[in-house]
Amino acid sequence: MPEGIVIDRTNNTVHISRTYAAGVDRAWWAWTDPEAITRWWGPKGWAATVYEMDVRPGGRWRFQIAPVDGSAAAVRCVATYRAVVPCAELAYDDTFADEAWQPDGTDTFPTTVTFAAAGTGCTVDVAASFPDHAALRRAVELQMADGYAEALARLGDVLDNRNNPR
Repeated sequence: MPEGIVIDRTNNTVHISRTYAAGVDRAWWAWTDPEAITRWWGPKGWAATVYEMDVRPGGRWRFQIAPVDGSAAAVRCVATYRAVVPCAELAYDDTFADEAWQPDGTDTFPTTVTFAAAGTGCTVDVAASFPDHAALRRAVELQMADGYAEALARLGDVLDNRNNPR
């Protein structure tokens, strides 16, 4: 398991944390700008497409990730924001969706992303909750935590690239 990942089987959560040299405002931009998020969301070798990103309580984020080489089917998700505290917290309910963007019948994963200053940089913490042990086990088997870790590593590349806005 990569560093920074904690799988809590007692509480059915996956927690991933990473610290960056960039400030909170830049990390916030990378999580809330549709174009920025396509540069890093998903595991290495996968491309993200954002179809909707309405960052406000009740707003939706519709996206898909797909392997660049076409080796697997695209994964579609709809996240509905529960809480948005600029430069501090994003909380959303994430659910897998079918081709018509309807929930596919699998579980919803409440996720909270927090942003905190850390010296001259920031720490981004992601906590995903699962309804039961079986759902957590499925997420582990699908390597969801590893995918998050890879995405957060890719986020570091975007944050370090000074050619990006902000």
